[in-house]
Amino acid sequence: MLESMRRGQRWLTLLLVTFVGAVFVFFMGVGGGFGPQQGPAGNAVVELGETRLMLSDFQRLRAQQEQTYSDQLGDQFDARAMRSFLDSQALRSLVESAVMAESAHAIGLRVSRAEVQRLVRQSPAFQDESGGFDHTRFVDYANYEFGSQRNFLNTMRQDLLRQKMIALIYDQAQVSEGEARDAALYGLEEVRIAYVPIETAFLPEDEKLSEEAVEAWLDRHRDELRALYDSRVEAEYTVPEEVWARHLLIAVGPEADADSLETARARAETARERIVLGEAFVQIAQEISEDPGTRDLGGDLGHFSRGTHSIEIEEAAFALEPGDLSEVVRSRAGFHLIFVEERTPASVRAFDDVGPVLARAAAEAAAAEEYARGLAERLAGAVRTGESLEDAARAEGLSLERTAMIRRRPDGFIPGLGGAPEAMAAAFTLRDEHPSSDRIFEVGTRLVLIQQLERSEPDPVALEEAVRGQSQTLLEAKRTRMIQDFVDRRRDELERSGRLLVNMELVLSNS
Repeated sequence: MLESMRRGQRWLTLLLVTFVGAVFVFFMGVGGGFGPQQGPAGNAVVELGETRLMLSDFQRLRAQQEQTYSDQLGDQFDARAMRSFLDSQALRSLVESAVMAESAHAIGLRVSRAEVQRLVRQSPAFQDESGGFDHTRFVDYANYEFGSQRNFLNTMRQDLLRQKMIALIYDQAQVSEGEARDAALYGLEEVRIAYVPIETAFLPEDEKLSEEAVEAWLDRHRDELRALYDSRVEAEYTVPEEVWARHLLIAVGPEADADSLETARARAETARERIVLGEAFVQIAQEISEDPGTRDLGGDLGHFSRGTHSIEIEEAAFALEPGDLSEVVRSRAGFHLIFVEERTPASVRAFDDVGPVLARAAAEAAAAEEYARGLAERLAGAVRTGESLEDAARAEGLSLERTAMIRRRPDGFIPGLGGAPEAMAAAFTLRDEHPSSDRIFEVGTRLVLIQQLERSEPDPVALEEAVRGQSQTLLEAKRTRMIQDFVDRRRDELERSGRLLVNMELVLSNS
């Protein structure tokens, strides 16, 4: 038990460090409010049996946690941005502290007065320069932080009680030699594999469907293709009204004075008169237009729909019929003349036109999936009869992709394939007597089969060293998980029974 409690210090850090301002990693000793005599009932944040944690406890813990994060993050710490997070963390710690203390009481654990006294006297925080107990330091700290010596000692008693509970849970955690060795091998083993990727998204060129096959698909799936067409008709198959227009520009800025505006308008009006009298718009635009982007093209704006050019140009263009010339039009760029060459009304591509295109896409997608799965199943079947994947692929006219030596990765990344966790896990289970897997893995849009080409066993000395390290790592992880699972389960039980009460509104109203 004593050794387990010493190990438990890893979880709680040191109790006495908490008393001088540090925060426990998880189950913080928060104290200062146990027993019905401590504080008004309205200021209780957490109530569980005889345990009452007050608003002052929450605020003290909250301040300690904020200081811890501030020390760790430095200039990157933003107290306002982290307010909600710190509130929730502090409240969670209060609740779990009460749950652990109550659980320890429930199974008969107790803390003696002598244990508390010994802890106080051994605390470096309360020792003088010669190493003796400094009663004045103790009294000053207890009164300042907790309001009284009684509150402080009561807090210490509760924290020791929680440590005993943690020690009991710690003692239940065990890591076998096999677990540690498997974990060590997981990080040290290397393999080199070959794989066959079979694309399911499209057919090979020599498998393309005939027009007859597409027409048959259209006949069988007309209703669903029609529904697909209807869902896309507005976005994809509706062609808006368009015009093919030209313009010429007499440039003048929006801030130009009246004389400059009048001069520019007069030039535009003169150009219009020349066109009305028979001169070609293209020639006039090439001669006088001040739009460098279209001048050499005779003012050609191309075919366009609404929303392409300035509103002044569009309103003029869409009001004209082919062969018509606009009046002089003013925009922020200057004065324009617009000439419409062609006009195309809005139209909707009919299902009869689109249906065969949709049918081919759908039919080839289905055929590609069927073809790929058939090919993958043939390869898997050959492997099951004893062939290597390499031989089976060669018989199908396929080639294998090969990797360099790879180690396990949490994301399952395999060079050339990307994230393929299941394929990577399987690669490390293959052995020389059965190097090929008959399992078909789905990786993105590809079906993949693998074969192990080479396996590298770790150096025995490095392996044993890794086993020792993994033993401790796994043990600590298992202890942490067991404690968390215990607290979560116990907290749920206490909440359902109505014994655990949390005043969230009080926390929020004072944050």
